[in-house]
Amino acid sequence: MITVMENTYVCALLLTSLIMSQADECIVGVIGENVQLPCIYDGVKNMTSLLLSSEWKRHVEVIHTTNWTKQQEDTQNVSRSTTVSSSVPNSGDFIMVLRGKRLSDARHYSFHLKLQENCILVCTVCLTVAVHFSNTTVLRENIVNGEKTLLVFNTRGGFPAPNIYWIINHTQRPPKTTIITYVNTLPKSQLYNITSVLSINISPDTVIACVIDNDMLNEMLTTTNYGVKSNIEDGWLSKYLWMFSTVLCVVVFLLVAASLCYQRKLDRDIKRRKHFSCGDYSCSEENKLIVMDMKLWASLPETDV
Repeated sequence: MITVMENTYVCALLLTSLIMSQADECIVGVIGENVQLPCIYDGVKNMTSLLLSSEWKRHVEVIHTTNWTKQQEDTQNVSRSTTVSSSVPNSGDFIMVLRGKRLSDARHYSFHLKLQENCILVCTVCLTVAVHFSNTTVLRENIVNGEKTLLVFNTRGGFPAPNIYWIINHTQRPPKTTIITYVNTLPKSQLYNITSVLSINISPDTVIACVIDNDMLNEMLTTTNYGVKSNIEDGWLSKYLWMFSTVLCVVVFLLVAASLCYQRKLDRDIKRRKHFSCGDYSCSEENKLIVMDMKLWASLPETDV
């Protein structure tokens, strides 16, 4: 009895010391995905010919037990969705797969081997649980000249609570006094619903972005609102388009007038060259008619008078 109590006491001391030394080395498990809790036994004892009994514990609760007799698995007791390979006496790899995680699974886990009557604490694993945020939106209130603009960011369904910050025109951070952030949990859940409100004087075309920084998942999500173009810019654009169209019309008119003038000059030059090429009146229509009449007269038969 004293030996059993001493072994239990030694196991407890080892568990406490290992948990304290590994508290900062946690595995991150994401809700909806399987997570593996690694544990490898590299002791000097050969386990292939021994009676083995192993336990995976979540804090003090036993969640998975397995018994082996000469490498053969005798019994296995699983309290929830856990899996341990049946070939571990040969490999020494007692990795456990945990499925169907909940936020309450974020605890310290320990693996124990019982070799005959000796209790061995092989390893401890720290598990944290996280959930991706989704459904991120940034809404902008209608702009009124001379008044502050309200921008409202919302996201929900994530864990743990992330860091949230705003960025103006891709580079600037607004003053902290202009930001109010509300952090609540969703009904019947530990997942977060976060709303952040930015109240600031900006132009309608200012680009605003809100960033979620989830350190646990090493994840950053950015949601951007690009705003709208100002009426002043639209007015200048319309004015420039009107000026361009007017200048284009004037240029087209001048080109048409120049082409008409050139065509008239070309016609006059052609008429002038035709006039000089004749030289006398033989090119006139009257002379041509006279020539035609004389030929006709010459072709008539001679008669005696």
